[in-house]
Amino acid sequence: MRTFLPISLTTILAMLFITGCQLQEVPFTEAVISVSLPDEALQGGYNGYQVTVTNNATGRSKSSTTDSTGIVHLTVEEGIYNIEVSGTKTLTTTVGSGSAQQTYTRTVHIRGLVEKVRLIGDRVEQSVPVQLSQQGNGFVIKEIYYAGSMTPSNGTYYQDQFIEIYNNSDSVLYADGLTIVESNHISSYAVYEYTDYPNSLIAGALYTVPGDGTTYPVQPGKSLVIASLGINHKTANANSPVDLSKADFEWYDAGTDVDVPEVPNMIRAFCYSNTIWLLHVKGYHAYAIFKLTGSVDDFVKNNSVSVLTQSGNSVTRVRIADSLILDGVELGTAGIIGSKSLSSSIDLSFTYCDGSWTGKSVRRKVLKWENGRAILQDTNNSASDFIPNATPKPWEVE
Repeated sequence: MRTFLPISLTTILAMLFITGCQLQEVPFTEAVISVSLPDEALQGGYNGYQVTVTNNATGRSKSSTTDSTGIVHLTVEEGIYNIEVSGTKTLTTTVGSGSAQQTYTRTVHIRGLVEKVRLIGDRVEQSVPVQLSQQGNGFVIKEIYYAGSMTPSNGTYYQDQFIEIYNNSDSVLYADGLTIVESNHISSYAVYEYTDYPNSLIAGALYTVPGDGTTYPVQPGKSLVIASLGINHKTANANSPVDLSKADFEWYDAGTDVDVPEVPNMIRAFCYSNTIWLLHVKGYHAYAIFKLTGSVDDFVKNNSVSVLTQSGNSVTRVRIADSLILDGVELGTAGIIGSKSLSSSIDLSFTYCDGSWTGKSVRRKVLKWENGRAILQDTNNSASDFIPNATPKPWEVE
């Protein structure tokens, strides 16, 4: 016969408490997080990045800082986590070679994020790719084809020039009022002559997209191609690399310029030239874009300045405050530049083609693809962001 011993209420409660505690225990895992750097950030080293893991269920976070190998070890409760990496580095960029070599220094923010990572088990290793923080999430300059091409009879051909502007955001943007600016300063000059106008770009030419504010929508991941002449240049010149017959706009100067009626014209807001405007085939200028609101005439009038040319003559030009500029690209000649037009906050360095009449362009790199949309690289450093001596590809990304 089995005998049962009485159990006190205190003993039962103690057993339930112990059992309850055991049920609530959560196992821990060792998370080994490594940082994967892009080539342009390698010179900054792997140390000093803050790594933060956040539990999706509880919201609790834990952080540590990478060592010289770019790794942190964190002991956390098992679960699903978001892992974020952030850091600030000072990087240098060298452009050119030999006696023409120039070095630029900049401070950049570097970020990375991976989501819904399973940190479950005794030990989990996870790599987090990081990128230099994107500066441009609106309109950016995608491509500038300025070098021109040669004809089969060994002549020069410049009518196929174009500038392409890309919607780098995930929203519809309107091009109405979008203005292309060419610097008045020539980059081959050893000294920048407009130091009396800090935090500004002194412009020699401005051409503006017409419209009432919502006339010209640009979808995410789409471009506007603005041509010197909107025709199929491959037909006009067998050596030309582009067909611009479907250009969205062309810059048009009355008088001796040719107007293609099927292609809408930009508004000539201001231009130093008394005849027609051409992009210098040697890449002597910087180019920028900004959104002009209100009257074109009023903007030019209110921002006109009198400046001296290299020969000492006084001329009227237009001052564009840096704060207005959405994006800018500095051009040099064959990897050489004397002095810059754009502030380093807009473009730290420059990009280039090796020569004139080469049929080559400068084209912005693709940072990544997201849901079928290309996001272009924009770190405000053209030496990193652009492909020099590229084959012109209007409307294309790769």
